[in-house]
Amino acid sequence: MRTNRFTAVWGALLLGVWAALALPGTAEAKPSQGVKVERREFPVRLSDGHTYTVVGYLYYQGSLKNRPVQILTHGITYNHEYWDLPEINGEDYSYARYMARQHYAVLALDLPGVGESDRPQGDFIDLEQSASALHQVAQRLRATAEKNTFETLIYVGHSNGALISTVAQAQYHDAQAVVMTGWLNTLHEVPVDPALLIALAEQGPYITIPGELRGGLFYDAQHTDPSVVAYDNQVADTVPRGQFLDLLTVLGSPESIPVQGITVPLLVQLGEKDLLASAAYAHQEAKAYPNSPWVVVRTLPDTGHAVNGHSTRERSWAGIDAWLRLVTR
Repeated sequence: MRTNRFTAVWGALLLGVWAALALPGTAEAKPSQGVKVERREFPVRLSDGHTYTVVGYLYYQGSLKNRPVQILTHGITYNHEYWDLPEINGEDYSYARYMARQHYAVLALDLPGVGESDRPQGDFIDLEQSASALHQVAQRLRATAEKNTFETLIYVGHSNGALISTVAQAQYHDAQAVVMTGWLNTLHEVPVDPALLIALAEQGPYITIPGELRGGLFYDAQHTDPSVVAYDNQVADTVPRGQFLDLLTVLGSPESIPVQGITVPLLVQLGEKDLLASAAYAHQEAKAYPNSPWVVVRTLPDTGHAVNGHSTRERSWAGIDAWLRLVTR
């Protein structure tokens, strides 16, 4: 049973982090001088018995020693570049480089089937394979690390990447904290015509999402530079059909998501203008993780689904940093 002293301490911390998360944009949108970027390859053995390569980009400043490492997982139609968007019209959109300047190591992955990672048959790459691959990357990252390196590991997932990190953490327990943006692990409505989803699935083992659909679902136009949306659609990746179909299944039956296996602190950020994971459901999400010692669910004002592409992104980044400093340092 928790003592009054324990409750008081965590209550004080909670008030502190809520104050930090409520600050207006406080991220330092500075050039990325001094941030090192390394391309890394991770062999993963999936259930078909074959070994595939998962590619990740590691961002850090100075030494890797004693740096908490964030492993970043992207949503569908994206790859690691969601976390490292370029400077557009003089604005810095790179989450990875921002967090490197805050003294984290940041590993942004191309999940199996996208980006520079191997592309097995698209129907094979589903939620189970992706979660297994994420777990193996985390294991290998630690196994090959020097002393005092990558000892503290955090999963940061966006949208479908948050679903993958949920399943990986619930099954394998690699991370000491989990951050989710643009994702609800509870039942909610998604304003997409089922007939359109069926048509997309019929494209073949790898699916292309039309730019007009992506732009309408992922961005709040009033708080987004149109140049960002145009760039985002230009570099959009394809989606393995197995992952896409599992996503649709989970959206219809979220009770299948093993949220009970999350036993570490959890931060959820939901965009006020997000059509796919609406902040209107924040109250139910906070109750969804009975075994987590600390769940914080925050609403990001004036923010749509693709958080990192919005003019309000700095609020998200600063909030994640503030929360992680409390739970990992």
